[in-house]
Amino acid sequence: MAIMIAVLAGTTGYAKEEAGPGADLKAGNAASVNGVSIYVSKRTKTLSLKQNGILIGEYPVSIGASSSDGNKKVEGDMRTPSGQFYVCTRNDKSVAYLALGLSYPGVEDAKRGFEEGIITQEQRDQIINANLTGQQPPWETALGGAIEIHGCRVPDGTTHGCVAVDNTVMDVLWSYCNLGVPVTIGP
Repeated sequence: MAIMIAVLAGTTGYAKEEAGPGADLKAGNAASVNGVSIYVSKRTKTLSLKQNGILIGEYPVSIGASSSDGNKKVEGDMRTPSGQFYVCTRNDKSVAYLALGLSYPGVEDAKRGFEEGIITQEQRDQIINANLTGQQPPWETALGGAIEIHGCRVPDGTTHGCVAVDNTVMDVLWSYCNLGVPVTIGP
């Protein structure tokens, strides 16, 4: 129903074809997020998709199994990170149906990781640079990475840290989300 309203209101903003796997913001997609934003609430386990401030839909999600223990700190802690991210990859060959990769670890994660001795200065600088230039940050550091919004949600299930939605919801997200779409994950 929400999609039909959006179509009738002329507010749809389907993702460009060139925003496929491996594409990046320098490929011309930086300004083309079509007013789309995503908010994930870890408390209510919901994802809200908006375009130009209009709610397109709100959907149930599964999150990291240990997310109630706090924010993501390191690889393997089974927590979904909180913070401000952006879609940095689109993977149509994901083992979890379709996947939108998020820009975790972010700048603050990199600073914390370096201060706590979790990552090196070089890794910190690479993560910060990637975030400042709208690229995919390194995902193979001790902070973890490859945090995605993906399909294959199991009702009442959990993930290793990703945000999982039903495949039908992933189809909707896929059609709206270019690279660069802002994603906020809240408590």
